[in-house]
Amino acid sequence: MTPSPRAGRTLVLASLLAAGLTVTSCGASDAPAPASSAAVAPNDGVDGGGAAEVASPALALVIADADGELTLLDLETAERSTLADADADADAVLGVGRFAHLIHVDGDGTRVDIIDSGRWTVPHGDHTHSFLGDAGIIGSIDGTGPADIRVGDTATAVRFGREVALVDHEKLADIEDAPRVTLPVDPTGPVVPFSGHLLAAAGEMIHIVDAEGTATGVGAPCTSSTDADLTRVGAVFACDAGAVLVTRQVGGALAAELIPYPAGSAPASDLAGRADRPDLAGIAADQGAWLLDVRAREWMLLATDTPLLRAAAIGDDESRTVVIATDGTVRVLAPDGTELARTEPLLAASASDPSLRDRVQLLVDARHAYVSDPATGAVFEIDHADGAVTRTLGGLDPHQIQLVG
Repeated sequence: MTPSPRAGRTLVLASLLAAGLTVTSCGASDAPAPASSAAVAPNDGVDGGGAAEVASPALALVIADADGELTLLDLETAERSTLADADADADAVLGVGRFAHLIHVDGDGTRVDIIDSGRWTVPHGDHTHSFLGDAGIIGSIDGTGPADIRVGDTATAVRFGREVALVDHEKLADIEDAPRVTLPVDPTGPVVPFSGHLLAAAGEMIHIVDAEGTATGVGAPCTSSTDADLTRVGAVFACDAGAVLVTRQVGGALAAELIPYPAGSAPASDLAGRADRPDLAGIAADQGAWLLDVRAREWMLLATDTPLLRAAAIGDDESRTVVIATDGTVRVLAPDGTELARTEPLLAASASDPSLRDRVQLLVDARHAYVSDPATGAVFEIDHADGAVTRTLGGLDPHQIQLVG
C-alpha cells in the first residue's frame, strides 16, 4: 500500500553531500553571522542558489498548520516568516533536513512543490560547513496518483507508483527536468536515494536498484518497512525482524545486512535520530525504547516505568536518548536506561487525547529537543543536558514540524 501523503516522512539528511568543499573557514561561533559574502562554490556537491557560508548552523523550525501554511521560525531571533501560504488542499510532507514539500492533488494528477529552507549544514571530515540563503518554492514535480517523497544523500526521490523522479541536489535549477526512473519492483515501503542507487522496500526485501532502474542485487530480507533513515554509517530501514543497514563498500558497491532484534522482542515501528549521527531510537512496545547503535550493529533496550509515545537518539558521546512518555513528560535516558532528566508533564493534554496524540513530534539537535504540543499550539525547546524548558514557542498550530539548518 502506498503511504498517505500526510503519513509520508522525508529522511534525516544525514550525510548530505559530504564532497570536499572549497571554502576555507570553519565556524565556531554560536550565532549564524555570515562568515563571508562568498556564495557556495561550484563543486561543493550542492546547488546553493547563492547562499553564503555562516559561522554556525542557522537553525530554524518549519511548522505546517491544518490549512497547509508553512511557517519558518528562526531559532536564533524567534522571527517568523511564511514559506507557503495556506491551502486547504495541500498536504505537507516534513522531516529533517534542508527541504520541505507540499503535495497538491487534482483528480488523478498530483503536483509536488519542493521548498528550500535556505539553511543547511554539510559534514566535512572532522568539522562541518553551514549555509544560509533565500527560502521559498524552487520547483515542482508532476505525476499521477499518490506521491511518496524521500530525501536521500545526494537526491530526493518523488515517487508515483513505480515511477520515481530524482531531484539532484546539485541541479536544483532543473527540477522540472528531473530524470524519471521506472522501478523493476512494486514498492510496499520507502524508496530511498543512496550512493547513486535507489533502495526500494518491496515485498519482503530491500532491493538495490541502479540509476537506470535495473535491479543490481537483492539487499536483505525486510517485512513491513514503513520507515527509513540515513545515518553516518549508512541507510537504515526499520523492519519486523530488525533493521536493514545498507552501506557503501570500498570500490562503490553497496552491501546490505540485517541487524536482528534480540529473540522474542517487539519491533519498533519507526526509528529516529540526529542528522549525521550513528544512533537511532524507537518505541519498544510498552517496555520502553530501543536504542540502535548502527556502528556497533547492536540493539539496547531502555526499559521505562511508563510506556512511551516518541523516542529519538541524540547520537552524542554519551549515547543518550530523548523520549516522550504517555504521562506527557519528556525524559533523557542513558544507554543503560537510567533516567538522567525529566520535565514536568508538559504534554499531558496532548498525550491523553487520541485525536492529538499522533501529532506530538520530537526532534533533537546537539543541544536541544523540540517537542510539539497540539493541545496548546506550542513547541517546547528543552535543554537535554538537564531537562530544563528553555523556551515556549507559542501561537502556533503545529500539525507537523521540521528542524532545518
